Amino acid sequence: MTADYYLPPRDYVGYGSESRPGVWPGGKKIAVSFVLNYEEGAESTPWNGDDGSCPSLHELHYDRKATTGGKRDGLVEDMFEYGIRQGLPRLLKLFRQYGWKWTTWTCARAFEVTGPYPKMLVEDGHEIACHGNRWQNHGTNLEEVKAHIHRSFDRLQAATGLSDVPTGWFVGSGHQSIKLGRATVHRERNVPLLYCSDTYSGDEPYWAPDPYAEVYGGEDKGMLMIPYSLCTNDHLFFVAGGAGVSAPDDWYEMLKAEFDALYAEGERGQAKMMTIAMHNRFVCKPGRIQSLRKFMAYIATKPDVWVCTRREIASFWREKYPYEQVGPTYKLHSEHLAQ
Repeated sequence: MTADYYLPPRDYVGYGSESRPGVWPGGKKIAVSFVLNYEEGAESTPWNGDDGSCPSLHELHYDRKATTGGKRDGLVEDMFEYGIRQGLPRLLKLFRQYGWKWTTWTCARAFEVTGPYPKMLVEDGHEIACHGNRWQNHGTNLEEVKAHIHRSFDRLQAATGLSDVPTGWFVGSGHQSIKLGRATVHRERNVPLLYCSDTYSGDEPYWAPDPYAEVYGGEDKGMLMIPYSLCTNDHLFFVAGGAGVSAPDDWYEMLKAEFDALYAEGERGQAKMMTIAMHNRFVCKPGRIQSLRKFMAYIATKPDVWVCTRREIASFWREKYPYEQVGPTYKLHSEHLAQ
């Protein structure tokens, strides 16, 4: 039987201690990728046909149990609705001030139910990538995973009028069939899979083998991995157990410290990338967004900062380090791979 997943060898070395020298366009010292997790409208709720309400990542998740048995939770639904009704317009206006673009990781169902905003994002030049069909698990086997991915394509393309989306993916699931399912469906739909961001293993892109080629054979075109980060994610406002942040300045200081450290590495010739992860219902509250506003104003004063989408990072990396020439990153030091 053909395997329904492929996992590359574990790689604890990456590019090694020196990293890649001076990677970004025009000698930029750092690539800054703002990412918007667009989940509102795709969350678990009987309104979407689910058994119960969403159990996590809302203002009361720490002590409010999810409903079951088809019972809706109006308070939780209100909190998700806030993200689109108030949060998203606030964020759009802020980014227009700088002319910067973000990568939209969209739960495809959310684009079906949030009115004019999907096409507004396209008009503003923001990238349309995918965060899954729904904001929940995406199946327990390859066929179920593929069905959700196909549904994501249908919904995103219908809502935006674009035929070349999604550009890339982040779901946050460790399910081993996810990457193979994406690689397979993108081939079936003839839409380039520019990158995958379901990885936390670095501060710069790297290449992994194409899961489709490894399982089914054929030409290995590689899978470009552009890492994500939870350290600079606004979900820290909602993390329980003392591991998160509460005041806007706390998150600002976290962002600034990470930016300063990575910028300094870029000044030493080892340019890295930084991810700032946002949610409409998290950082877009009136007080919290001041931390983002302050950070954007800070990095705008620094020279040689490349604020870019992940699509732009992927385009640059594919041209500068084509897979056909460099191959999978782990092969740079195959003698050190963990077995």
